[in-house]
Amino acid sequence: MAVPTDPTHGNVRYNGNGTDPVDEDEMTSDSESSSFGLDELTDEEFPEHFSERDGRLFHSSPTSPYPLPVDTPEQERLTMNHDIFRLFFGSHSIGPVADLLGDSPNLLRQKMVLDMCTGNGKWPIAMAQQFPRAHIRAFDIVPIATRYPPENVRFEIHDVNNIPFRWRDGTFDLVNARDIAMAVHDYRAVLQEAVRLLRPGGLFISYEWAPHSPINLNVPPSPNYIPAIRHLHSSVNAAFHLTRNMQILSDQVRRYIVDVGAFTDITATEHLIPIGDWHTDAMLKEVGLLTLEANKRYGDSVKPLLMEAGWTGTQVDGLLEDYKQELDNTIGLNSVLVTVYATKA
Repeated sequence: MAVPTDPTHGNVRYNGNGTDPVDEDEMTSDSESSSFGLDELTDEEFPEHFSERDGRLFHSSPTSPYPLPVDTPEQERLTMNHDIFRLFFGSHSIGPVADLLGDSPNLLRQKMVLDMCTGNGKWPIAMAQQFPRAHIRAFDIVPIATRYPPENVRFEIHDVNNIPFRWRDGTFDLVNARDIAMAVHDYRAVLQEAVRLLRPGGLFISYEWAPHSPINLNVPPSPNYIPAIRHLHSSVNAAFHLTRNMQILSDQVRRYIVDVGAFTDITATEHLIPIGDWHTDAMLKEVGLLTLEANKRYGDSVKPLLMEAGWTGTQVDGLLEDYKQELDNTIGLNSVLVTVYATKA
């Protein structure tokens, strides 16, 4: 079984070193999350959070639809995505985050950040280092983040679909939602919860990979172009719908934000992230190599979902072989990353 082997990963239900000055008086709602104030998992508690299937490790939550593994290979893919975002944007965030969280001579209250579906926790740790006076809360369905976070970071276990979250209205200056589409039953409900949690003037940020085939600006769209890549993406979408009765969203996020009617200054952008080393720009070439490997890892991670939908192992392995060959041998491909940020009115 492939389990997290990094010494900073572990069976931790609540991660925090107890020195965060917000800990004692942090605002919490009347309905406390079961994640708050928890300690290390015992061996007996491990099955409450993890299960093994076909040599991969998964969450065992009965309420989360998230279909991908949570083991070491998948955590490595998430780290690649974190590095892709950092390199591509030249920062750990987009939008007016620096103005929102930066030091101010008139600082009258503690700046607070929430990261939903944090995964291995790379983003909260990076943000804590960049903004050491901000206090960051992050949660995920499984305890795979570091057990030794910075003093201003707390990791908790919580299912994003379990609403309301434990914090009171207006607790946070920033709510971050990075690549959460496969984990959310009802994005509108999660967005409404983000509205509740944000202070006026607070920022909501979304990053989602588009659930369709990569784009090549030099080749007209055609069903005969990159057929294995197209087949894999369409099959994943179909399998996700078949097994969970859900669609993978990306371009709908802006519409949801508009519809909720609580935000201003809504900025939505589609970014082309190169796949492979074809780009002439040195930074984008580095991004492309990371994206190539991350896409291959994604293919491996969706194999159990396809098998859950009725594929045989032989069928999936054949598709993945063709998929990876096309990724390696096709010049000019770009994954599409959709970002949206908006300010609470």
